Amino acid sequence: MEPLTAFYMDDDSPLIQYEIAFQKRPKLFMSGAGAYGGSSGASEVYAGVTESLEDEIKWKPRVDEADKLDYIVAVSSGVLAGLIDVFYAGEFSLDRASEWGKDKIEKVVMKVARVEGYTGDDLNDAIKALEKNHPLATDGNTNDFGGGLQHHLRDFSHHFSIGGLFFSIFTQFTGLVVGADKAGMLHVVPVPESHRACIGRNFQEKIAFGAIGWFFRMVSDMAGSSGSLMGGTGIPGPLVSFMKELSALPFFKDAGDGDMGFRLWVTKLFNGTLLANHDENGKIIKDSVRKFDLRTEIGILGEVGRQAIPVLINQCVVRGFYFCRRLAREIRDLGISGLGDLGRIAPEDILPWGTPAMRRMVTVSSGVFTGVDIADAAVRAIKSKNPVTFFLLVNYVGVATFVIACVVDVNATRADKALEEGESPEEAYEHGLSDLGCLKLDFMQARMLHSIEHAIVTHDIASEKHPKRAERKRAWLKEWGERVVEAIDLVWAADAGYFLGDDAVYDSIAARLENSASDSWLWLVAMEAKRFRPYVPLHGDNDKLYKGLKLGSDYLGEVFCEHQGIVGRKELAKLDKAVSGTRGKLDGDVTKRVVGAAGTVVVVVATGGLAFYFAPAIAPTLAAALGLEAAALQGAALTSASLAFLGGGALAAGGAGMAGGTILITGGGALLGAVGGSGVSAATSMALATNGSYVLDECAKLVAFCEEVLIGRYGDLASVAEIHAVLEQRIVELDVEIEAIKRGVPDGEVPEDNDDGTDDKDEVSPKKMIKTLNRSRKFMRRSSDELAKALRAAGKKRPPLPEAGR
Repeated sequence: MEPLTAFYMDDDSPLIQYEIAFQKRPKLFMSGAGAYGGSSGASEVYAGVTESLEDEIKWKPRVDEADKLDYIVAVSSGVLAGLIDVFYAGEFSLDRASEWGKDKIEKVVMKVARVEGYTGDDLNDAIKALEKNHPLATDGNTNDFGGGLQHHLRDFSHHFSIGGLFFSIFTQFTGLVVGADKAGMLHVVPVPESHRACIGRNFQEKIAFGAIGWFFRMVSDMAGSSGSLMGGTGIPGPLVSFMKELSALPFFKDAGDGDMGFRLWVTKLFNGTLLANHDENGKIIKDSVRKFDLRTEIGILGEVGRQAIPVLINQCVVRGFYFCRRLAREIRDLGISGLGDLGRIAPEDILPWGTPAMRRMVTVSSGVFTGVDIADAAVRAIKSKNPVTFFLLVNYVGVATFVIACVVDVNATRADKALEEGESPEEAYEHGLSDLGCLKLDFMQARMLHSIEHAIVTHDIASEKHPKRAERKRAWLKEWGERVVEAIDLVWAADAGYFLGDDAVYDSIAARLENSASDSWLWLVAMEAKRFRPYVPLHGDNDKLYKGLKLGSDYLGEVFCEHQGIVGRKELAKLDKAVSGTRGKLDGDVTKRVVGAAGTVVVVVATGGLAFYFAPAIAPTLAAALGLEAAALQGAALTSASLAFLGGGALAAGGAGMAGGTILITGGGALLGAVGGSGVSAATSMALATNGSYVLDECAKLVAFCEEVLIGRYGDLASVAEIHAVLEQRIVELDVEIEAIKRGVPDGEVPEDNDDGTDDKDEVSPKKMIKTLNRSRKFMRRSSDELAKALRAAGKKRPPLPEAGR
């Protein structure tokens, strides 16, 4: 047992002394109170990590990447699937597609006719029955749209597509038929009196005739008409329908000088003359017409399915090998001896998707498959001296699969690279703007917050049943904890554990509550802890290890809310929901908010960012402890100088400026990535893109805390009014900076107390700076308006004071 005396100072509380004892344990991570106790030094804090693993587990700090055997199997699978495609899939055949589609259409027509009451077996009679039961109003305009051979194409209500359904309903409500004339131009004619009876008399009938009746009539026309079975016109499918409707726009015109325009091309495609075989004189060979109607479009699906078979075989071989090999590896490494032990295997360690190895194997195998397929198509095309043969032999499903695999692989590689590159100057500049300077936590309160965040992860690890996943979580916690301790060790004794155990944390909370005039600070700590999200990228060498890790336990609900009597589970959930709701209200754009959440921008929201509250309060103390000579400074100037000193100096001098100092001394997400005490190399690089999230997140927390806690629970209008005034001042400072940048005022002429978070603006273009400042100012202005509105509402009816102890 080794005693430790810790001191902290608070303007509202006397000096308090704690006696904290740390017990040496064989395992670091245990469940129950006191299981997260600190040890003598950062190195001893994590000394028991390896002891907590089973002896047979040999975990390595690396991601599961493809090795030589994986590549051999991927290449072999691609070659095998390519050969299957060559000898089985063969040439893409419109004739085969048409026959396949014809067979399917016949079966559909017979089934629908029997539903309608037809009992025979003759397809022609079935078509007649459907035509009789479901007459169409637009059939009266057959001659207006080219007669029996053309009106199914030219009359848009005869198109089997969303457009056809729309125009059918349009006819019911207007009595007008929309289509194209002989020249392909838009043509609108009224329904003749002979077919007016087919138009509904009320709203319900119009919808029924225009939708239900239209569908059954389309079914009867799929197989041709009753007068010319299967050799009839048929109806255009969704693809030809869209092209025909598009061709009626004024943009498309028939070309002159004998050239075929788009309108004529669509007509010939549907009629079958475009794809027909021609003799030496250019005339169409008899019986070679290939109509491209709904029957052919459906048949193409059959051809696509035929091409998909070797592609699916390739996928099954590669993914099956990956699964079997990883499963065997896990059984060996975990020493699994029975079916009951299989639950110890983490699914992400064996399932064949989402890993770098799996992505690369799919890319290689599909690339080899496509290479074999294209090579075969090229050889056969050269041999037949017909270039069309090449396009008929290419497996387009395989090509699409290869393209998608490449895109997924490249995007994943770029995302991994972005984690290593760190923060851009624009992001650093915006991050500095998020220090609103409105709320504060003192040193001991921040230590409590860090300890609670540490306990959240250790509690989750204790409940993790998969050993390898638990070890990855331990690796994250170790790296996160070391970075926190590394920064805190600037002023913390080298032999003192920084993270408090459960008993010490809640004893400290109880002592602080007993000696504080207000317990609102605990709500602030709770809110930050609730927004904390473990296992985010730390921008180190092991970030790939942490992908896919998720929090699987509820420490705050199970432990934190039960060990103190101020913040309950429901109240904490309500506060967190208020922060999210306020963020959406301030943002005002749901789509942008969803897109902006991509990547790890969420980290800054989730993990605290105590620069918002904590840095201005303790920066002078820390800076003085480190030797900053600032006796002549005070107020905002002292805070700014202290933050810049702790950040390693100005950006131009190789430091991180005031933003770096803020990040260095804060906890949660803001400290992630801090390196040493001479500056910050990647402290704010959790954000992959500058989209206003830093300032938006801090504004959301500020407004929600003021509304839900300061006003809603304590009726502390004075504090909220003071915060509102500080926020207004911050907006004025941004206005001044925007105007200075617009006028090209040198950096030295910008007011000294401007906490924009960066000293060297040369790294950020003025245009980008103004864009970031305007966006940040917008969020601050909306936050200020929300606070003003809350103050006015609370001033009319002050809420009752909360009961003691809640």
